[in-house]
Amino acid sequence: MASSSRLKPGEKGMINVSVDIKGKLGRVSKIIQVHTNDLKKSFITLSVTMYVKDMIHMEKHAADEIFGERCGVCHVENGRGKKKLALFSADCIICHDNGKSASSILEMGRKPEEYIRKAIRSGVINTSMPGFHINNGGPLSDDDIESLIRVIKPQ
Repeated sequence: MASSSRLKPGEKGMINVSVDIKGKLGRVSKIIQVHTNDLKKSFITLSVTMYVKDMIHMEKHAADEIFGERCGVCHVENGRGKKKLALFSADCIICHDNGKSASSILEMGRKPEEYIRKAIRSGVINTSMPGFHINNGGPLSDDDIESLIRVIKPQ
């Protein structure tokens, strides 16, 4: 809680907010009222929006788990035999949709092609993105990866 004893008029500060996310999933919005000592405006209303993941997706998982029976149903099987947009829409969009846990297709498209290729092939360090290439235990061939690159970064 911020008070006039800690913040002078016009001074900036930080407000810590905690939200009980138990039982919540997906997009959650909360309204926060900040009480002030301003006689004309006794409180300010702030709106906070967050995306709450389910417990399974809050943890990092090893590639063999993601490509395994439990996770592979969503992260592998839907795209098996597909290429280009059909593959992206079947498997990649799960994480790479706007507001989800990973970069959107627009954000990825701004990166150099070689970065995208390496990320799909070998994964991205310190993220939940594993290497999807068959040499890394994933389901994708070089041709599959190139077809995804053409979707992410059309020429």
